[in-house]
Amino acid sequence: MSKQAFGWLIGVLIVSPLIIFGISYLFKKKENNSKNAIPHYIEKCVEFKIRFPDKLEFRDTQYTISLMSPPQSIYKIFFKDVSVGKYLQITFFNYPEDKGLAFPSSLRGKETLMTINKDDLKNPTYGTKENPIPVFRVRENLPDSINKNRGAQDGWNVDITENQFIYNVEQYLTYIMPKEEFQRRFGKN
Repeated sequence: MSKQAFGWLIGVLIVSPLIIFGISYLFKKKENNSKNAIPHYIEKCVEFKIRFPDKLEFRDTQYTISLMSPPQSIYKIFFKDVSVGKYLQITFFNYPEDKGLAFPSSLRGKETLMTINKDDLKNPTYGTKENPIPVFRVRENLPDSINKNRGAQDGWNVDITENQFIYNVEQYLTYIMPKEEFQRRFGKN
């Protein structure tokens, strides 16, 4: 084997993967290692029957997962619930922009099931207007509501699937929850 072929082989098999790994390591913005925390967070979630309010506040924000990737969107719906007595924030990550108003419009005034983390509900720092309790899954309170024959009924499915719920929790724990709070609640994962 010639020196040139040997040099090319080392470059392709060793140096290139190391460069790719180094760039990925440096530019990947992963605040919290949420892999082990996600099941614990979801395990402490419970469903509450909450009437979807007529008066809502909407906010679109963005977050980044990498210095080289485009920003991702967060769609938020704020309101104060009288039954819980706290401010809630329905949060969807990478939610389609064209569906933004369809979701609350189809649920206004209806009884819904909202999945809320018990620790967030008990925490006195959550539930204020400045720091509302995050809600990652909402569905209309109907028999067999979760994705069974809902699409054709009103032209749009308003149930949040299990996969979307897990994705929302993952994005929140990884990129949004402050590092200090994450470590206090879940330890060093």
